[in-house]
Amino acid sequence: MKRSTSIATSSRVQLCQHNRLSMTRPHDQDDAWRRLDPLTRRAIILGAASTSVVTAGGGLAGVLSPPARRLSATPVLPPRMRGLNLELSPGSLSPAIARELAGWGINTVRINFSTDVASHLAQEGKVERPTTSDPLAPYRRALAMLKLFTAECARLGVGVILGASAIYGRDKVNLEDSTGASFRAGVGRNLMQLWTAMAQELRDDPAIIAYDVLGEPNYTMRREVDGAVWYEQIMPEAIRRIRSINPHIWIAVMPWPWGYAHRYSSMRVIDDPAILYSFHFYSPHSYTHQGIGNLPRGPRYPGKVSEHPGSQVQDWNKAALAQAMQPAFDFARRNNVRVMTGEFGVTRWASGRDRWIADMLSVLEDNGVDWMFHTYNAWNGWNPTFAPDAPGVSEYPTLFGGVNSPGHQTLLRYWRQNLLA
Repeated sequence: MKRSTSIATSSRVQLCQHNRLSMTRPHDQDDAWRRLDPLTRRAIILGAASTSVVTAGGGLAGVLSPPARRLSATPVLPPRMRGLNLELSPGSLSPAIARELAGWGINTVRINFSTDVASHLAQEGKVERPTTSDPLAPYRRALAMLKLFTAECARLGVGVILGASAIYGRDKVNLEDSTGASFRAGVGRNLMQLWTAMAQELRDDPAIIAYDVLGEPNYTMRREVDGAVWYEQIMPEAIRRIRSINPHIWIAVMPWPWGYAHRYSSMRVIDDPAILYSFHFYSPHSYTHQGIGNLPRGPRYPGKVSEHPGSQVQDWNKAALAQAMQPAFDFARRNNVRVMTGEFGVTRWASGRDRWIADMLSVLEDNGVDWMFHTYNAWNGWNPTFAPDAPGVSEYPTLFGGVNSPGHQTLLRYWRQNLLA
């Protein structure tokens, strides 16, 4: 253990010295990251130098005691976050799942945090109301499961991005209300209460590297132009609430509406050095979401597909994917900020799925973008390790469904780059 203690001390020093890694240009960041030894890098991924020391063979050489509090500095991110989204459902955030993630080489996981009812954790199906004395009442079971999961992630060196998703009140938003009043009433107040309480509750969790303010912000199906309620009221207030409690955590935000990549053409830079700019990407939607709801199965990739039913048919291939995401890439380069594809995925029965996954990953990697695939857990319709005709499963004790598909192999190949010295 003497050697392990020495490594931990050295890592803390190097963590302070390299806390600027995440603020530098991508090529400078990569060079600085490569100069660190593998053990230090694994410690830095935690945002604090502690927990497991890993031997060259991949085994645990010893477990160090974590510090009492997170270091007073912005968590240092790896030069590329390559990870996976996880949805909440019974057993979905188990320590065993964390170990499976680490074994695949995943260095970051993004969690869509929701109420106990939305996550099917409350069998009685009754939503608890948040109160002044217990603002996290709607999330108590999800929070208990989260803490067990992040404790294992901290031990393994897997960073966690915690995102607000199906929060209390969101299901009451009237998507026909283009004024934003319903969104402001149903989401705004509850979002502030959630992040104020969560920032307090999880401030010292060494695995959590970022909070994602709200997944796919939207309050109307009818207008895309006016996002003032989001940009001028809800998003800045949420950031202020978080910052008043945790000045150092990374905060992920996305453009209104729905976090579309093309909306970065009008997105403004936030005056905060620890912001992750995120977008979700499922284009063409008629292809990636086929078989969900009323969308028919059948579209192929590459091929001629409409983005949405009724929209113009166009050729979709690797070049079209890159063009659709270009506004986000341009935003990152123009402003020297970090952009993350917080979600992207395709149903497992879509013809050409493996090619779509490979093309997406190639484009994201070529543009130096962090990414989180959606997804392997909860409902298995997105999971490329299940056969196209496998029965639907909403709860599964492992991420792997038994099929080592080309799409899964491509993801593994990129995830394992996180482990390279």
